Amino acid sequence: MIKKILVAIDGSEQAERALLWGLELAERFNSKVLLVSVAEPVVVPLAPSVTMNPMQAAVIPPDAIDSHKRELKARHMQVLSDSCERAKMNKPNVYVEIRLEVGSPANKIIEAAREGNFDIIVMGNRGLGGIKQLLLGSVSKKVADEAHCPVLIVK
Repeated sequence: MIKKILVAIDGSEQAERALLWGLELAERFNSKVLLVSVAEPVVVPLAPSVTMNPMQAAVIPPDAIDSHKRELKARHMQVLSDSCERAKMNKPNVYVEIRLEVGSPANKIIEAAREGNFDIIVMGNRGLGGIKQLLLGSVSKKVADEAHCPVLIVK
């Protein structure tokens, strides 16, 4: 019944617990696992806001933005590699792949699950995002609301 499991990874404690749950499910149902991490793109306003004093506007050189993007992708790849290594050590008989996406985390997780025809998404209830909601993080809530398949949210 559960043959393909997508596990969202971001380096948080909740994502680590989600990985363990995903691996347990995979072992029980002889499933394949895809670990997905999503790097959010750098957002830089094109113009200062109306209320902002133009003399206070920050100038960010393009090479600094490119450097930040490379660093961000490298950090996410390291998180994925570390998680994959732990998964293989923990459950050596479970087939695990990794994928790095760039974009809105919720949208990319939903899209990857739909395109890959995954049977379930496993993710933490909160990730590393800065804004917290009362019960669920904004990414896990959106994924739970909009995914085509069941979503297991791990605390």
